[in-house]
Amino acid sequence: MSSSSPPLNSLHDHPDISSDGSSTSGNGGVGGGGAQGASASSSASGGGGVRMEENPKHGMKVLQGLSKLQREKVLCDVCLIAEGVKFDVHKVILVSCSDYFRSMFTSGMKESSQKEIELKGVTSKGLEKVLEVVYTSTTTLEADDIFDVIAAATHLQVTPVIEFCEHNFLSGMTTSNFYDFIHTAKLYSMNNALRQIDTFIADNLLQIAKEGTLHLLTYDQMQSCLRCNSLRLREIDIFQVAWDWLRQDVGREQYAPSLMAHIRFPLISPADLVSRVQSVDLMMRLPELRDMVLRALNYHVVPHSQPVKQNSSTQMRCLVERLVSVGGREIHPHPGLHDEVFVFDDKITANSLLNRREVTTLPNALSHMQIVVFHNFLYILGGCTTQCAHGESAVNSVLRYDPRFNQWHQVASMINKRAYFFAGVLHKKVFAIGGKFKEGSLATSECYDPERNVWEPIQAMPSAYHAHAGAVYGSHIFVSGGYSNNHFTPDLQRYDPVGHQWEDMAPMLTPRGWHVMCVAQDKLLVFGGCNLNANQQALPVLQSECYDPSTDQWTIIAPLSISHKEASCVLYHDHVYVLGGYNVQTKTGQKMVSRYDLYSGTWETLGALPQSKTGVGYCVLKLPSYSVEMSE
Repeated sequence: MSSSSPPLNSLHDHPDISSDGSSTSGNGGVGGGGAQGASASSSASGGGGVRMEENPKHGMKVLQGLSKLQREKVLCDVCLIAEGVKFDVHKVILVSCSDYFRSMFTSGMKESSQKEIELKGVTSKGLEKVLEVVYTSTTTLEADDIFDVIAAATHLQVTPVIEFCEHNFLSGMTTSNFYDFIHTAKLYSMNNALRQIDTFIADNLLQIAKEGTLHLLTYDQMQSCLRCNSLRLREIDIFQVAWDWLRQDVGREQYAPSLMAHIRFPLISPADLVSRVQSVDLMMRLPELRDMVLRALNYHVVPHSQPVKQNSSTQMRCLVERLVSVGGREIHPHPGLHDEVFVFDDKITANSLLNRREVTTLPNALSHMQIVVFHNFLYILGGCTTQCAHGESAVNSVLRYDPRFNQWHQVASMINKRAYFFAGVLHKKVFAIGGKFKEGSLATSECYDPERNVWEPIQAMPSAYHAHAGAVYGSHIFVSGGYSNNHFTPDLQRYDPVGHQWEDMAPMLTPRGWHVMCVAQDKLLVFGGCNLNANQQALPVLQSECYDPSTDQWTIIAPLSISHKEASCVLYHDHVYVLGGYNVQTKTGQKMVSRYDLYSGTWETLGALPQSKTGVGYCVLKLPSYSVEMSE
């Protein structure tokens, strides 16, 4: 075992133990008893004495004094011996914190009158550390010490030291010595520690397999690991670990069906299913295992239908939710379209550059497309493939990104080419509403069925719109604002996909286009965008609005402090983030991020994006932790 681990914490750091070693939940204590007693006495006598306030340093001063007496062997009245090593101590101190010594010295046992007592079942190192904690409330432990100390503390029933050891027990555990900790935790019924060890094994399963200690795991421990959602491993690696454990003992073959039932075979690529799973004789020999592999291969045969064929075996383990950006058009200093897909750090703080890492790239650079997330598959719809002002390069292509395999898949194209439109998911279908292409604005709308991989037209909007925003709420699609009939409009329209009807709702209080819209707390929120003045020049819209679908009413809420046009917004960690776009006030790209607090109703301007881009797609996607860690 390693002896280089850092010293463990003092008893002062233990949440349930005071500096004198007693439980903080009690009413008394060495440090505070005197003051409380004096106060009570004064009150009981009816006198007008001055109340003595409790001194928090009193207990520590008493401990320091007792420790000094023990070191100098002053007033020590008994000598404890372990493995031939002698320790001069005070009986009263031992009795105060140990049921073992209380019984020994107060119940008439022969040891109560002996000057020297030899202790069996404890090591000198263990006794030394126990006494150090008793007299000082602190000690320094190396990795190997913890086993001796907990054995001594348990044998001698020194409760404060037992609690101290349990609190710090696992600090020296590694992938090479974890089994020693399992043995000790079981020996002393440390159930909380055993649960933590199970988590440690799951978190370090692959490393344990590499170090050759996998065979030490029991069937129950392996089963616990394989059904764990916190495994930070690719599913093919989890399968390999399970197979490695099984083949180390021929008697373990009986466990194969129950263990392999926890492997999520659809999360293994078709290539690995064939080359690394089917190549295992056992997987093809046992019918139930062969069926698992066959079902996984069938799942991969029709990739476009995977989003609607989700079950527990297709769900990734240990997902981390992250803000993701896709493509966009850079304004300056390097104008052009981008194909990068970035994942942002979990913490987005003010006054700093937002950290991001590239996880993949689009097959082609795009801007002003729409992105939607359906069962954690990312769909990229339409958009522009060149820098254009009026949708001249709009496309109808649709891509789907699978974060499980970090792969793109081309699905059926939309009926119409479109950019500057809205897309959303409702009733297991993807809807595309309005937009613009080289011939002008669109009123046409359509929906995509992932199971059949087809687009079908739906009821067109009452008028052609582009630069509008939308959101899905309940069983309806809401579309607000946009450019129609040569002006920006305040219109709010609601689409019912069951009745195939558009309905006019209460209009916004301010006409706008190129704005953003989202759902939060059963309300529709609208931010940013622009309008036109009498000279047809763009004016920023800073006013924010909130729509209540239950009353069909709009309310003004806190305005943006900076301009966001052609931006994107996401609901993330109980805040609404408005990201990037164009600053109409400064006529430059908007790098800053605005964050709206849903509870306080206030805005905060956060750090800057690395580039000023418009037409970027932002969303929140759940990614496997191993892919995020690799990109870091």
